[in-house]
Amino acid sequence: MRHKRTLRFVRNEQGSFTLEASLVFPMILLCTVALLFIGVYTYQHVYMQQLATTTAEKLAFTWDNSHKELETGSFRPEENDGLYWRLTQDDLSDLFGLLRGSGGGNLALPFSSATSLVDRKLARASNLLPQGVTGEASYSNYFLDHQVKVRIQRSFLMPAYVRKWLGKDRAEGAGVSHVVDAVELIRTTDLTRTYLLSLVGVISPAKAKAALIEPVNNDMSGPAVIIRSEREAASYLRSLVGGTAVVRTTASGKSRTIDALDARGIGHQAFYSMTEAQLRLEQMPKDVELLKKDPSMKGIVWHFFKKDASGKGMPTNAFRQELERNGIVVVIHN
Repeated sequence: MRHKRTLRFVRNEQGSFTLEASLVFPMILLCTVALLFIGVYTYQHVYMQQLATTTAEKLAFTWDNSHKELETGSFRPEENDGLYWRLTQDDLSDLFGLLRGSGGGNLALPFSSATSLVDRKLARASNLLPQGVTGEASYSNYFLDHQVKVRIQRSFLMPAYVRKWLGKDRAEGAGVSHVVDAVELIRTTDLTRTYLLSLVGVISPAKAKAALIEPVNNDMSGPAVIIRSEREAASYLRSLVGGTAVVRTTASGKSRTIDALDARGIGHQAFYSMTEAQLRLEQMPKDVELLKKDPSMKGIVWHFFKKDASGKGMPTNAFRQELERNGIVVVIHN
């Protein structure tokens, strides 16, 4: 009887599903968790690779002006890195000797401040990296090839035993981008072909480097010019546009002295102390008549020079609109 009860118990299938599930479920759970962590590892690796590549591309895209926005590339016209930064501040070892890369700059990220122009440009990568991401950014100048390299890394956001099981505790990424400056390359090539043979043996490297002097003002406007009278304004205007003073007669027989007539046939007039009433009654009718009746007069430009910072004596908005409607361009000089 005991043998029969044992045999019936062994052959009885009740509860078999529960038993099998209790044996298989841990394996399924383990595989699911493993696949989950592998997916997280793959995502972080791909994310770091994409972040490094994007950072290198944005640095290369804005390399010609450190004031450019990294996201949009926009900048103010007066913001620039100087006129000769490609020759003196771009890690080019010797323009008049052996042209080769000088090793470039190498900067740890994140970085808050830098001294040289190359380091300041590389340090901007810190603005693109999320918190917890570290690495390095480097720049190499091989004269014909300029490279920006970014290597970054971040610890895995997962338990320590999983990091040990995967054999890696960091997600890494690397990106390389080439600086493209087509306009400057064409200009430099043309300059080299034109003048290099003439300069060899004539000017020393020290004198050539001394000649590369940045403009006085950051906005490249040059030294300030002080105007104190109508005569000085007219003289400055002639030097500015390369024009000469001429006298023209209108169709109605009135004489008109043009302060500076340039090579394109555009007449430039300098105004320093005249009132708006005088300009409207005496000067404007003559210039309007010249524009309409004299085919050699291609245009008229009125230049107003401020006496002081208050702007006293400048034309009103209504008068400027009246001049523009009659084809006269208005320029205000500070």
